[in-house]
Amino acid sequence: MILRGLAKNLKEQNWTAIVVEFVLLVCGVFLGIQAANWNEQRREHALEAEYIARLQRDFSAIDARLSINLTRWEDTAAAPVRLINDLDAFRQRRAWPRAKVEMLGDLDATMGSRIPAPRAASYVELLSAGRLGLLRDSRLREALADYDTQAGFTLKAYDVLVQRVDPQRPTLVRHMQFDRSADAAQLDPQKILRDGGEPWADVDLARLASDPGIETALNTFASASFAHVLNVRLQQEKAVAVIALLEPDAKRTEGTPP
Repeated sequence: MILRGLAKNLKEQNWTAIVVEFVLLVCGVFLGIQAANWNEQRREHALEAEYIARLQRDFSAIDARLSINLTRWEDTAAAPVRLINDLDAFRQRRAWPRAKVEMLGDLDATMGSRIPAPRAASYVELLSAGRLGLLRDSRLREALADYDTQAGFTLKAYDVLVQRVDPQRPTLVRHMQFDRSADAAQLDPQKILRDGGEPWADVDLARLASDPGIETALNTFASASFAHVLNVRLQQEKAVAVIALLEPDAKRTEGTPP
């Protein structure tokens, strides 16, 4: 309609009408573009809110797992140190300072481990799709990148530590007796994940004390576990930093139209 009127006025050289209709045409195009941009912005804000909610769920689970991991790794690191002290006391007094069952539990804990907490699935998805720009808070993007880097480093460090301690594992196991009465069907996976398992029935403390490689094995396990405690703490610090930034972002996006 406007274009036909504009063509007619050009033909009749009605310059006033031409100017008015040209302005109307430009304004119509501009408003159309603005409406399209506004709709696209609404969609992006809605998608951002969805990802914020998913990131919150991811990091809530990650933080819970890291808390369990940290407790387990701290126990794993402390166990060989107690056993080394037991050996020192035995060599000085020719008597063990603790009950065998306690030492058996520490031998099991020494060889325990927890697989590191993972990367955040929703962040990996954003990264893979090249859509990190949906998250408007640059601090959040940086915190997510920091966590993802630390998660990758922790996993690599875990593999290195496992390779370091695995050759020492037989030095401990050779003095221990597996609990043959254990019924695999009765295992409680949640209890084992939370508290660890104790599949050992006995340990020959006399043979263990006379083994020339026992201190090397215990020291290796202790140093590796302490190193991993540090990695897990750093990873949890990065996760907590993300969580602190997600909460304000979630509140900010609550009013975004769907």
